[in-house]
Amino acid sequence: MKPHFAHARLLIDIFSVKLLVALCGRDGVLLDSHLFFYHRYFELAEYHALSGHVAKAAKFDAIAEAHFQAAPGEDDDHPPTAEAMAMPVPQPPIVTNAVSTTRAKRFPFRSAGFEVEVRTPNESTRVH
Repeated sequence: MKPHFAHARLLIDIFSVKLLVALCGRDGVLLDSHLFFYHRYFELAEYHALSGHVAKAAKFDAIAEAHFQAAPGEDDDHPPTAEAMAMPVPQPPIVTNAVSTTRAKRFPFRSAGFEVEVRTPNESTRVH
C-alpha cells in the first residue's frame, strides 16, 4: 500500500471511531475503543518515524501510550476462575405405577365399526 494511502487510512480510522464513540459511547468510552486507538496511534507514530518526523512520531507515541494505559486491564486476556456455586440438593426420583387396576368397559372402536374381543376375569370371551 502506498504511504499516503496508509496515512489517510489511519486518519480515517481514528476519526470515524472517535465519531462512533462520541455518538454511542458512555463517558467517551465504547467497549475496547482505547485498544483500537492505541493500535492506530502507534501505527501513525511508526509512519511518522519512518518519514523522518520525529516530533510528530513522539507526539503520537505518547497519545498511543495514554490510550494503552486507559485500556481495560487483563480481564480479557485471562478467563475468570471457576468458583463453587450453591445449588439445591436434587430430590430423589419419584417412581409412579401408571397401570390401571380396573379394566375399561367402553372402547372407542365401536363407533368406527370394529369388533373387539373383551376378556374379563369373570366372563368368557364375547364379541361386541
